[in-house]
Amino acid sequence: MVHPAMLAVTDTIVRGDTNVELVFGILLFTLAGIVFIIAALFAGKLVRPQLDHPEKQAAYECGEPAIGDSWVQFDLRFYIVALFFIIFDVEIALLWPWAVIYRESVAAHHAGHGTLLPLFAMLFFLLPIIVGFAYEWRCGYLDWVRAATGQPARDELQTEPVAT
Repeated sequence: MVHPAMLAVTDTIVRGDTNVELVFGILLFTLAGIVFIIAALFAGKLVRPQLDHPEKQAAYECGEPAIGDSWVQFDLRFYIVALFFIIFDVEIALLWPWAVIYRESVAAHHAGHGTLLPLFAMLFFLLPIIVGFAYEWRCGYLDWVRAATGQPARDELQTEPVAT
């Protein structure tokens, strides 16, 4: 009498259910997708009219005509604001699932069978961001108006009292 495990192995070999065939199927599917994309692009190039016009070669800026050279130096403050937005936007996106898990963990902790480990995990995540933010704030990099020396600018709206 043949053991059932041996029948399964023999059946697998006869049917050909191997990882090699799986990988070959995925490779064939990927290759067919690439061929379809290239064929569609080539067919579009053959069918569409070739009308060269200077406007087609111009840079498109949201419907507005391009003015001046594209190599203009932008103020670095715009990049700093954008970087802070991206950092805190990603942080908020990562805080949402953590908050859901933390709420469940606190409820389980109050019931007597949970842990506050998610709190310490998020503190480990937030600590470098908070320290970096405090450093940027302390050095004055978050001030919109700064002196040319890199030091924080004095408040220019502040006036000295007028002697009478």
